[in-house]
Amino acid sequence: MHAEPTGDGSGDAVTPLERQQLDLIDPTAHTFWHWVRFDLVAAEAERRHATTIVDIGAGSGMLGDRLVTTHPDLGYRFQELSPALDAALGDRYGDEARFGPDDRLTRNTLGAMLDVIEHIEDDVGALDDWRRRMDPGAALVITVPAMQWAFSSFDVDLGHYRRYSRSTLRATLEDAGYTVRRCDYLFPEMLPVVLKRRLRPSTNTVDMPEMSPAMNRIGHLISSTTARGRRVWPLGTSVIAVAEAAP
Repeated sequence: MHAEPTGDGSGDAVTPLERQQLDLIDPTAHTFWHWVRFDLVAAEAERRHATTIVDIGAGSGMLGDRLVTTHPDLGYRFQELSPALDAALGDRYGDEARFGPDDRLTRNTLGAMLDVIEHIEDDVGALDDWRRRMDPGAALVITVPAMQWAFSSFDVDLGHYRRYSRSTLRATLEDAGYTVRRCDYLFPEMLPVVLKRRLRPSTNTVDMPEMSPAMNRIGHLISSTTARGRRVWPLGTSVIAVAEAAP
């Protein structure tokens, strides 16, 4: 999550998106579609023999929670521009886990930008800034919401500037100086959800739906299965890419 500073992080000073992320600090609010993305990040880190994941625009730090459970051998560091969320992350993970402005992504780190750049007006500029902080061999995993035709009041409430297709995400990364190693759709089974959001009026809320443990387990099984076949899907509700700084 990438949010501009909005005050002291208390009460009405936070944005709706910051409030959503603060609510998601509670692990019981995490959902299967979060887990699937986090598992794909961890799998890419293992494939690259990375020892640390840097969560760029970390929001509530859900990725760190997942790694503690599934990949305790992977280090976790965070970067977050929202003062309210940064303070909460420092309390949970320690100030030493904060990725500072002078730190670099090295070969043994993997950057994760999970649903971040859609919140940034100049997405190419932001990606280019991060590319300049990457050593040779370092890589990013990026996820974004998919399908501009699905842009709805929910996106507006979340502070999205756009949604992406596979081709537009690839072009954005290449314009920022990256070599795209992989770019695929995720969650084709959730297309009815975005269609419903597209048709409903705005409720000015960004609350995540409450899922029972059983529904989360079933959803994780289904979405993990479709994620393994992600090369073949022509559509989905998210796009995931793996990119390296071009030589």
